[in-house]
Amino acid sequence: MKDRGHSLQTSGFTLLEVMISLAILSLVGVAFLRAQASSVHLVDESGQISLATLLAREKMAELESTGYPALGKKSGQGEEPFPQYSWEQTVSSTDIPVLRKAVIRVLWVEGTTNRALELVAYFTLK
Repeated sequence: MKDRGHSLQTSGFTLLEVMISLAILSLVGVAFLRAQASSVHLVDESGQISLATLLAREKMAELESTGYPALGKKSGQGEEPFPQYSWEQTVSSTDIPVLRKAVIRVLWVEGTTNRALELVAYFTLK
C-alpha cells in the first residue's frame, strides 16, 4: 500500500485575524453607543422645547383674548404640566401709535444651562 500523504489543512482564523475583527467591532460598537446617547439627548431637548413653546403659545393666546393689550410687564411660574418653566410677558409701544409689541419669554434650566424661548407678536388697535 502506498502511503497517501495527507496534508494538514486547517481552516479557521488566526489569532491576529480574530483580534483585528474584535477591534473593528468594538470601534463600531462605541460609535453606535455614542449615536444612541446623542439621540436620547436630542429627544429630551426637543420635548423641553415643545413644552416651552406650548406655554408661550398659551400665554400669547391669553394676551390675544384681551384684544389690544395694556402696556406693562408680567411674569410667573408655569402651572401643570409646565412646573419647571417660568415666563415673562412684556407689552411695549412702538413708533406707530396704534401698534404694540408683545414678547413672551419662557425660561427653564437644562442641566447646568439656562435656556430661553421667545414668542413675539404685534397687536393693532381696531
